[in-house]
Amino acid sequence: MSTAGELLKVRPLAMADLAAAQALSAAHRWPHRVEDWQFALALGEGIAAEAERQLVGTAMAWRFGSDWSSLGMVMVAPERQGKGIGRRLMHALLAALGDRSILLHATPEGEPLYRTLGFAPVSAVRQHQGAAFCVGFHPPRAGERIRPAGRADLAVLTALDSAATGMARGSVLAALLEQAACVVLDRAGVASGFAMLRRFGRGQLIGPVVAPDAEAARLLIAHWLGQRQGEFLRIDMPADTGLSDWLAGVGLPQVDVVTRMVRGAPRPPAAVRSFALVSQALG
Repeated sequence: MSTAGELLKVRPLAMADLAAAQALSAAHRWPHRVEDWQFALALGEGIAAEAERQLVGTAMAWRFGSDWSSLGMVMVAPERQGKGIGRRLMHALLAALGDRSILLHATPEGEPLYRTLGFAPVSAVRQHQGAAFCVGFHPPRAGERIRPAGRADLAVLTALDSAATGMARGSVLAALLEQAACVVLDRAGVASGFAMLRRFGRGQLIGPVVAPDAEAARLLIAHWLGQRQGEFLRIDMPADTGLSDWLAGVGLPQVDVVTRMVRGAPRPPAAVRSFALVSQALG
């Protein structure tokens, strides 16, 4: 009898696969729409596992400059788990990425595999979401204002994001500006942080959020909460931001937590930091 490995074909993930990929993610109760898959693949690259002409696994990666990348959308059909498909997909992507440092966010099920591949946990990310929330008025402090972002802000948004993440994600920010609403926090006339809101999954997603401190991040997030009361919102927030209890208190409870893992050199501290992710895949 042929083994699962002999029946398995590993090949590049194509746009034509994304309806099947969305069905695969739905089987894992992930909320991604086909449009979310399309956005992710347009910015990166993917590997597909195919058996009997059916898509049975995926993995994706995004390259940020010459030093960094992120990795995500790693999944295997539930009925085919435990047969080494995930490991084979990971090996294929890691070989393509070479010596880059790599960031990923691991579910409890995936974390043991990633540890064997050289990834080490560095923190946690908490997923908050809900529609029954109410946030009070959060006025800017003296010398601060929140304003809409435009395409002319791309360079400064990219610089802020790079300082916060250590990654060159200009192409991601440019693509986000084409479909997301974005506000900028000016301090004394200088852009010091920003927050985006876009359609994702079951509703709207707040992220990325980059700010110089937790109070500035709270102000930016509260802007979108105030604008979208009654709508389903999601935000993926590093656990050490100090804002998770506040989010739960205003009606966005924590519904999940994943482990942030890095293979390579962790990024150094910066004057601004990330308070919410683009997505768990893109970081």
